[in-house]
Amino acid sequence: MNLGDYVDVPTRFRLALDKWPDLRVVETPAEVVTIGDRTFISVTVKVYRDLMDLLPCVATAWEPFPGTTPYVRNSEMMNCSTSALGRALGMMIPFGKMASFEEVQNRQNDTPAPARAPKIIVDMPNKEVWPVSKKQLQELSELGYGGAVPANWNEANAIIKRMSVK
Repeated sequence: MNLGDYVDVPTRFRLALDKWPDLRVVETPAEVVTIGDRTFISVTVKVYRDLMDLLPCVATAWEPFPGTTPYVRNSEMMNCSTSALGRALGMMIPFGKMASFEEVQNRQNDTPAPARAPKIIVDMPNKEVWPVSKKQLQELSELGYGGAVPANWNEANAIIKRMSVK
């Protein structure tokens, strides 16, 4: 999978907050949806750019229930919530890919998602908690990196340094 234009949800959220400091996210309670013999968790989010936003961005995501991998099972609602937020932010700020990395990976050959929970980070006092940047993802792609998405800025930076030396 080419990660060159992938922007994770924490980065999307940070970029949206930079653009709209009064941004608010309102999430509907999760719903259970049944289609045929399949069951899904459904979450809808509304993202208001500011207190006067009369037309918030609305996005819905569904997650199979029960989750199809050990990493999603028992976290279906949380994954669905993050996916819905990522979709809304993707409609507000153009990114290369709408789907989250986890969504894409979870739908390919039943390959398990990385064993890390998505995090939304608002206050980033130091680089230890910074999410991977779009520039880092592009650089990793250009270097031919094919591993899992790094968990944070420091991890991505270490991989880039290691691969640049070779």
